[in-house]
Amino acid sequence: MLRRPIGVCALGVTVTALGAIAPARAGVEVGTLSPRAIGHAGAAVASDDGGAAVFACPAAIARRDTRRAQLAGLAIDDEAALITPDHPRVKDGGGATVAPAVSAAGHLGPVVLAVAYATTEAFHRDLPVAGLELPATDVAARFPHRYAGSVASVQRQTVGAAAAIRPTEWLALGAAVTLAQVDLEERRRLWAGFAGRDPLAQPTRDVDVDLTAGDGLVPGGAIGALIAPLDAPLELALGASWSDDVRADGDATVAAVAGAAQVAAVAPATAIRLGSALTANLGVRWLGERYAVEGAATWTAYPTGADAWSITGVELVDDSGARARLTRLPSRLPRRGHGALAAAVDVEVIPGFAWLALGYRWATPAAALPALSTVGADLGGHTLAAGLELSAGDATITIGVAHQLSRQATARGPGLALDNPFPGGVAPANLGTHATALDLVGIGLELSAP
Repeated sequence: MLRRPIGVCALGVTVTALGAIAPARAGVEVGTLSPRAIGHAGAAVASDDGGAAVFACPAAIARRDTRRAQLAGLAIDDEAALITPDHPRVKDGGGATVAPAVSAAGHLGPVVLAVAYATTEAFHRDLPVAGLELPATDVAARFPHRYAGSVASVQRQTVGAAAAIRPTEWLALGAAVTLAQVDLEERRRLWAGFAGRDPLAQPTRDVDVDLTAGDGLVPGGAIGALIAPLDAPLELALGASWSDDVRADGDATVAAVAGAAQVAAVAPATAIRLGSALTANLGVRWLGERYAVEGAATWTAYPTGADAWSITGVELVDDSGARARLTRLPSRLPRRGHGALAAAVDVEVIPGFAWLALGYRWATPAAALPALSTVGADLGGHTLAAGLELSAGDATITIGVAHQLSRQATARGPGLALDNPFPGGVAPANLGTHATALDLVGIGLELSAP
């Protein structure tokens, strides 16, 4: 028989969310987000056989054929800041994102079945937004990030159903189908001016653009295998997950500051096609008498080509009479292939009752210079995690916490150009030092029955 999990609490941190379908982290990947995965810093592909397995490695649900239900709450606090020599530090003002996760599993003859619901991608940056009524001097001094982006968010809520079988005593195979609702928002300013006539990047020619869109039907799936040789205390897990492209449509809100180009809008709308990631997971676990050591590797690949918003029904009219349709804006979301390595150790601190976990993860950046922007920065780096699992009878409580250490990267000239619908000159929009950090907390309850 495949080994039952030996009291493991874990953590998952990449920066996609409760599974490896991704984001989004479109956006930042946060790995396999469950309380168990959060305590292992992401090294939980082999050991996590709960709801997260539906999205990352469906074969893992075959580890146990008991009926069980899980309820978890996850808090994700994604922080970002921009540091420039001539401006005050700009910080992300958004609070933590709280996401529930619910799952249930059982068996039908030799087949183990599971269903799960989770927020599998949660990426939100909320930098200060300059009001249209603010004086130009205040905007120039306090909002150096406005052309690179003020708001960016991706939220993917996913339901999944998985089935797994054990063709032999040492092998489990599984597959899952998923369906997701994806909501997107990006907000930033354009500069609608002409070099030579207007000072470059002066707020008196600013136009504010807020784009929101959603796709309520994004199919996907996952496959996996779990190998547990009977003559060795070793387990190996392999998983891959994919989802279809996001085809979102929604609203475009465009407004100009006083004195800037006039906005002529007729039924403004927007749409974006966001290529979804293909994520591969590898996990290995060594089982000791009262300890376990686990490692994991994850790679996320995105389709080639830049993602961009298409806009209809918006035209800008300069006071000189020049006119320009606003038809396209590049997305600022981080969309570069990236990977991560993680390791964790579990120790039984109270026999039959409590296990303690410590985890570490290293992730490569999902956003590249010189196109880096604070609103879309995913710099990767080091993550430290700890978890606790308490078991009594048919109930198990799992707690995981993780902190991705702050990391910085500096964007230098020529940098990322601001958006100007007129052929009237451009300037860099993202110069400065960008910093990111991430905190994760998960608490879960599992109830099981024969």
